[in-house]
Amino acid sequence: MRRARHRCALLASLFLACMAIGAALGGGLYEGLVLTPLWSAAPPRSFSIIQPGRGVPLQTFWIPVHAVVTIGMLAALVLGWRDAGVRRLVLLGLTAYVVMRAWSFAYFIPEMLAFQEVPLDRPPTAELSSRVDRWTSLSWLRLPLDLVAAISFLFALTRGAFGDGLASRSSPIR
Repeated sequence: MRRARHRCALLASLFLACMAIGAALGGGLYEGLVLTPLWSAAPPRSFSIIQPGRGVPLQTFWIPVHAVVTIGMLAALVLGWRDAGVRRLVLLGLTAYVVMRAWSFAYFIPEMLAFQEVPLDRPPTAELSSRVDRWTSLSWLRLPLDLVAAISFLFALTRGAFGDGLASRSSPIR
């Protein structure tokens, strides 16, 4: 009974992490394909879409999503520690996620906060345009890290649910 509850908690934490990472991937794609082209079109005038109080409240989405991702990942790490296969997959996904978040905290978040402070009526400059171009280009490089995390957790969920795989059970799938 205790083992069954542990396994259920592990699967729930892996599922939570997968869903939250999926939301982060979707949010990242939406931001990259829809919002970033709008706010980066003609800086600083186009920054109105990211300015607090008048634009899209990015933090309202990202803070809760990353909180849930973190809770799901840490719970999965603790609950899945005894299963070497789950542990390796969770550690791989967690490492990719931590690298992406560290990069975000070191560069992307401070730069976005700086962009949000630029007065909309300030004249455009080559330096500002260069910073915006660098931010938008580098931001796409976070997506592979998110994908590694998502795929790792999906495999961990599969491993947690089915052991070594569907084909290892007495299943017609081979």
